[in-house]
Amino acid sequence: MKGSLHTSLLVAGVALATQGYAADETATKQYLAPMVHYLELDEDRDLSSKGLGAGLIYGRQLSDHWWWETEGAGYGLDSGVAGAADYYQYTVSTGLAYAFGDREEEFTPFVLAQVGGIYNDVVPDDDDGVDFHANVGLGAVTGPMFDNGLKMRAEARYMYDDFDGITGTISEDEGGFNDWRFSLGLEMPLGRTKTVEVEKIVYETREVEKIVEVSAPDSDGDGIPDDRDQCPNTIQGGKVDGEGCLLTNQTITFNNIGFELDSANITASSRPILDRLVKALKSQTNFDVEIAGHTDSSGSAEYNEGLSDRRAKAVRQYLIDQGISSERLTARGYGEVVPVASNETASGRAMNRRVEFRVSEQ
Repeated sequence: MKGSLHTSLLVAGVALATQGYAADETATKQYLAPMVHYLELDEDRDLSSKGLGAGLIYGRQLSDHWWWETEGAGYGLDSGVAGAADYYQYTVSTGLAYAFGDREEEFTPFVLAQVGGIYNDVVPDDDDGVDFHANVGLGAVTGPMFDNGLKMRAEARYMYDDFDGITGTISEDEGGFNDWRFSLGLEMPLGRTKTVEVEKIVYETREVEKIVEVSAPDSDGDGIPDDRDQCPNTIQGGKVDGEGCLLTNQTITFNNIGFELDSANITASSRPILDRLVKALKSQTNFDVEIAGHTDSSGSAEYNEGLSDRRAKAVRQYLIDQGISSERLTARGYGEVVPVASNETASGRAMNRRVEFRVSEQ
């Protein structure tokens, strides 16, 4: 009977998180965070000074810095007496967290406060029951460690338990207990959900004769048909003349050349893009290129300038390794000083992380 009640409390916490996720029909950011806990117990509990536990947190974004979190957790409290039964607690609480930064992209500290209920399973059983519970704390999450967005999370909380105490002990009628909890775990982002209604429409069809004019192919997508294109394999996004050849004195921006986190190592998914640039440079040889690297404003300006310079040089070296003359290529990192969008938003920072090809006459 007692075990089923404990299980029901934990299932209720997980169900509340799952309900919030399943009902979301917008692009709201969400996450789950499994955690392990260590408790420093109030001396007035008349127990050992420690406790261990685990829990699950569901988080949901409300605005750029505010998040709503719901947690279900369970703890074992050491009675401090050899051979005696330990005490157990099961909690469900909910509240708000404020993040001091963009927790989706970088290391971010936060503060939080929650209220809820706590089930105290003690000896004797007559003192078992559900009591008011509240907690406040601070913590931090790392930036994404892998492509799936997985993060580390650590926190410390002050925990208030309105339990009256155990009958016949010095802790009876003390008006609640004050514990400290220290936690470590992972944050796993959840996919964004969106419900789309599809209407089925049946059309009456009939066969008709239609003459279709077939346009001449344009393999490199520069707007000049292949039968008139004197410079095939033009750099995608570049301006061309009437013969399909790249115009000089222009800047071509690439937001799809990616690098590993905090590194100048080019990602495997970016190599096909660079291979197409190699074909374009071999197809038309009457221009030079400065490869300009740019970052957003995350981190120090000195670090960003160095990182962008290493990335620009990595792109230059890749093109040289594929047979492009080193005399046609220069590389320079500009760091964060030439933004093309606001660094206050995630989309703006993504636009500022870019590689530019500055085309000039030889």
